[in-house]
Amino acid sequence: MSTIPLLLQNDQIVYDVLTQLGVLAGAAFPSMEQLAWKTGLTFQALAHTLERLCQQRILQRGDGGGYCAAAKPLYLHYHRFRSFSQMLEYPDGSITVDLLSADPVEADSYSAEILRIPEKEKVIRIIRLYSRDGIPFAYEKYDVLYPLLKNTSKAEFYKSPVLHIIQNNLPLTAAPGAHSLIQSQYLSMVPSRDLDQRYLHLPLGANILRIIGRAYHEGVPVCSFFIRADATQCSFKYQSKLPL
Repeated sequence: MSTIPLLLQNDQIVYDVLTQLGVLAGAAFPSMEQLAWKTGLTFQALAHTLERLCQQRILQRGDGGGYCAAAKPLYLHYHRFRSFSQMLEYPDGSITVDLLSADPVEADSYSAEILRIPEKEKVIRIIRLYSRDGIPFAYEKYDVLYPLLKNTSKAEFYKSPVLHIIQNNLPLTAAPGAHSLIQSQYLSMVPSRDLDQRYLHLPLGANILRIIGRAYHEGVPVCSFFIRADATQCSFKYQSKLPL
């Protein structure tokens, strides 16, 4: 049995069908009847899923009230948790990860919306920098529900990927042996901005591989994160080589 919550499975099913129909590449949006037939979902489940895809900025409402593709990510994928470092290829050179900060802060509007908490409520924010042979090529920022990591020392964030730390601090409510942390991520190519200049020493307009993600425990979001990497310096393992 899949450990991915049903509502997240539905998101993936609809996303995959929209991809097959070319909607995310600009094709016309199908009727709800066609979408229901292709996905096997009820109209109610479809409506909820389409709204979530709008919240995730994969779809948007058109002028006539229907749906169309937003500025689309390369793909959407829900899976058992996987850290950024697990996804990277390590060709030549030594990869190091530096902890820039790990502190309680007030949640901004974006993280508050994702985590379903009031704006300015306290979260734990972790920022880490990836370098190859001393040259930075990516950085990541995590906002995690404060109660989940409030007792975690900064030393722990030096030693382990953030998603692993979250996994180890989850309440023991899942079935024995279940993978209780589920991750979603959306990849896109975007131009660099001021923070990319600061962390990666890139000029404005350079190609950035952006990964926007969330982590869920039993269907409830516990973490919002993004990763921004120099697209010319970052390569990923083939899916078949990725750890489960």
